Amino acid sequence: MATDLMNPPRLSFVELMKLERLESNEKGNGNEGTGREEEKFMSVNPAYSPGFGASYGGHVFAQAVWAAAQTVGGDGERGMCVHNVHGFFTLPAFPDRPYVYTITHLSEGRSYCTREVKVQQPTTSPPSIPFKPQDLEKNLGKVCFTSMVSFKRDEELGPNHQTEEGYEKKYEEVLKGKDPWDWPRLPRVDAPWYYRHIKQHPQPNDFPGLDVRKVDMRTYNANYQPQDYRQLQLYTPLGSLTSNPNLHACAHLYASDRNSVFVVSNATKIGDNIKAMGSLSHSVVFHGNSTDLLIREGEWRCQESRTPRSGNGRGVVESRIWNGKSHVASTWQEGQLRWTDKVGEMRQMNTFREGLRRKAKL
Repeated sequence: MATDLMNPPRLSFVELMKLERLESNEKGNGNEGTGREEEKFMSVNPAYSPGFGASYGGHVFAQAVWAAAQTVGGDGERGMCVHNVHGFFTLPAFPDRPYVYTITHLSEGRSYCTREVKVQQPTTSPPSIPFKPQDLEKNLGKVCFTSMVSFKRDEELGPNHQTEEGYEKKYEEVLKGKDPWDWPRLPRVDAPWYYRHIKQHPQPNDFPGLDVRKVDMRTYNANYQPQDYRQLQLYTPLGSLTSNPNLHACAHLYASDRNSVFVVSNATKIGDNIKAMGSLSHSVVFHGNSTDLLIREGEWRCQESRTPRSGNGRGVVESRIWNGKSHVASTWQEGQLRWTDKVGEMRQMNTFREGLRRKAKL
């Protein structure tokens, strides 16, 4: 049975996404004479780190949208709700310093509006936690993430279609007789070497914000080629969410990056041979109205992932996010994926082990 040590208290999703508004320094921001307004926000709580010294990319991806949502007015129900996000990871980000989000207003329409988000972190090492806004302006590093975010107002329902009626019937043999909490929590690293490691050295699952469960698909995938590989993960927020649909959308975004490029390494069976792995870009389109995004307390959602293509040091992950029979979002993610057959170059595994050694010396 899981112990409190193995499942420690974790930050709620509302706390994880919390922001502090900063004073914008309009002078020298590059927008003089353009009529484009800027607003700035700073993260309050540290991002999760899987153990490689870098932050979990889903944090900045989701929080960038939440920051942009603060600039569109309304509560998302009668106002603007996110429907389209395109993000690019340009540099590794670090969990020991805050994110600073600069939001540029690109357009203001009656039905749609768009925002550009630039994200930077202080270069001082290490800044204090909890984070403080002092000296952020003069010590910000290069842009580590940038995104375009589009918001829209709800519209009356018209003709609509989707390719399948839910995921439960398709994967009935896998899911039969199982509740979401019957599946194990997704570990820090979804790679064979990490499963061997935690079997010998159990570690607490401290992923914040969401409870994410990985459905065991090994029997389903046993005789499939990489392009036919499928992975299901089920998720629910930790703690209650506010009524703002934009916050619920951010929970979907936070979950959508959780296993990302590991889907490619598992499908191609190179998980023990990773030389370099990381997200390059991530895009999500929400298909319904704002009410379709809501996750009520106790409800679970499903992400169904596949990889149509990999090679040349990269891989692509596509996924659909389901609310029962309703296909509520589609995602496309490209990641760096380099492999090696030399033990000394298996950086993912070696970097994690080096981190453990350093912790042991503290």
